[in-house]
Amino acid sequence: MVQFNTRANEILLKLVYYGPGLSGKTTNLQTLHALCQDQQRGEMFSVNTQEDRTLFFDLLPINLGYIYGNSIHLQIYTVPGQVQYDASRRVVLGGADGVVFVADSSESKMQDNVDSLSNLYHNLNANRLNIKQIPFVLQYNKRDLPDAMPVGVMNRRLNFRNVPYFESVANRGPGVMDTFLAITRETVGSTFKKYHLDKKIKDFDEMLNLIETNIRSNMRELPTPPDSLIQPESTVMRHSDVSVADLVPGKVVDASDLLEDALKSNMETARLYSELKQTKSTLEQKNAEMNQLYAQLERANQDNLKTRRYLEGIIQGVGEAIVSFSAEGKILTWNMAAEKMFGYARADIVGQSIQLLTPASRTWEIAQSVTLVSQGQPLREIQTTRLRKGGVEFPVSISYAPVLGADDRVLALSALVKDMGEQKELEKRLVDSQGQSGMGRILPIMLDALQARINPIVVQSRLLQESAMDPAQATQAQKIIHAVDSMQALMRPINLVLNPPSLKLEATQLNNLVLEAQKRIETEAAAAGVALDMSLDATAPDSVLDADQMREAIVGLLRNAIYSAAKSPQKRARVATRRVGEAMQLAVQDSGPLFSEAAQASAFDLGSVQDLDSMGLAVASAVIRQHGGRLAMRSQEGSGNTVMAEIPLGANTRPGIPSNPPE
Repeated sequence: MVQFNTRANEILLKLVYYGPGLSGKTTNLQTLHALCQDQQRGEMFSVNTQEDRTLFFDLLPINLGYIYGNSIHLQIYTVPGQVQYDASRRVVLGGADGVVFVADSSESKMQDNVDSLSNLYHNLNANRLNIKQIPFVLQYNKRDLPDAMPVGVMNRRLNFRNVPYFESVANRGPGVMDTFLAITRETVGSTFKKYHLDKKIKDFDEMLNLIETNIRSNMRELPTPPDSLIQPESTVMRHSDVSVADLVPGKVVDASDLLEDALKSNMETARLYSELKQTKSTLEQKNAEMNQLYAQLERANQDNLKTRRYLEGIIQGVGEAIVSFSAEGKILTWNMAAEKMFGYARADIVGQSIQLLTPASRTWEIAQSVTLVSQGQPLREIQTTRLRKGGVEFPVSISYAPVLGADDRVLALSALVKDMGEQKELEKRLVDSQGQSGMGRILPIMLDALQARINPIVVQSRLLQESAMDPAQATQAQKIIHAVDSMQALMRPINLVLNPPSLKLEATQLNNLVLEAQKRIETEAAAAGVALDMSLDATAPDSVLDADQMREAIVGLLRNAIYSAAKSPQKRARVATRRVGEAMQLAVQDSGPLFSEAAQASAFDLGSVQDLDSMGLAVASAVIRQHGGRLAMRSQEGSGNTVMAEIPLGANTRPGIPSNPPE
């Protein structure tokens, strides 16, 4: 009877090969066993009694694979054909889901075929099975005999149900596979329909075809020569050493009952033995896979260790302080540059609060940065101050980035800290110099010195990125490269003011440049808590501009507005564009403290620059005036500070300033 294992989604079907003695039942199973691929066929079993040394029955588990979520397995049996083993046949036939009747084609064996078919009828009844309902297939074996009866005659005598029949020569192979495919198809189809499993399947016939395809794909050619079929090895189970002492006292024992119990016990033992062997094979395979995975893991660990040491060497050798800390502010890592910059040894600072390095007036920055970076948003080049050991405050530029785990969860924050003291001193020297000509002489020296310091970092960071085996390490290297690139960008505004390059004019939409500048400055605005509103003229035409330089000018105006608005309670800035005649007007308004009249008059002069944020006005002035435009500032109570820039739509550069005409 079909067995359903819902836990394993498995359907187990039992097929029985029946027929008279020496008709070829066992040969059919041996041929099937030889046809199966080694990894698909189960072990054959032979259960013998002490008195009978002939093959009693064979168990051949065949896996048909998964059919719509169910793993279908077949177990195939034969029965002893000799008349005296009727009780054995009845026991083996119990719970059968399909029957193949193997008839001997010899004319002298016809009566034996009829008697065996009648015996099948009675034994099926004894097992409460109906020969007219059970899936049933006929095989006319030994068709190569000289006295083989015509198939039509055999059909009239044996095929009372008009079921499928097949001619075969089992010891050579022909007909064995066709018979097996037919009974398998009949049995699976009947079982699915009996338990209404076919209702869940769109194309039931296609499923049966798939089963047949699976069976054929798991079969191979018979060994050659075919008439000398190699007999498969079988595991023999015997009844032996049974004595009267084994009987239950006071119980009348029937010989057939003893035989039935013994057969059932051996059949169950054979099944368990097969499962045990399969489990052992599976465990051995899993163990081999585990050993292989362990070796791969060990190699990966060694590679990761080498990469980690290499990365640590790079981090320790970087000239800028790299510090990581948890969301609670606990310092986790500390490189050599941080030791030199802040004055704390690694052993003294790791585990301490990051607030130890932060002036009391700027403690809010840490909480705000943690909130933004914990959401996966990096912060670039925040201009602020920090404390050295001993409480000395100094200017720094900090870039924050999240440290992500394997599940993209933020584990910690990393901070790249650049000491801006030297940069501030340089800016002061630029302001104190006698003019732009003097600045021009100092600028090449300063740029060469900075570039000499930055080049080793760039080279080592790119080597690390190329050799990193872990994506996270490559990402960290990319962040270091980005930080170094930002250092090189610090001098760009000074170049635009002191040594402006030739204009590369082209038709450009001013609104697009404003939006690009907003995107570059939005992290700074978020860090400062400044809301930036945009009101752009959608009908604005293209202007003839140097897009790169004009973008830097707009970034300078926006950075100045954010720097100013951050000092007010409202913390708001607004950008607007509109067309006025043959020019575009760009207005940048902030809610910051008002400028005095004297400050307004010198706001665009390089001499009024106090830090990088306030340098944006000088950069914007140099670029816009080179385009033939003009700037003005107005500070008014209630509306804050407004910088108004007017830029011609056409090419109208300052006299004496070379330009590249648009192509």
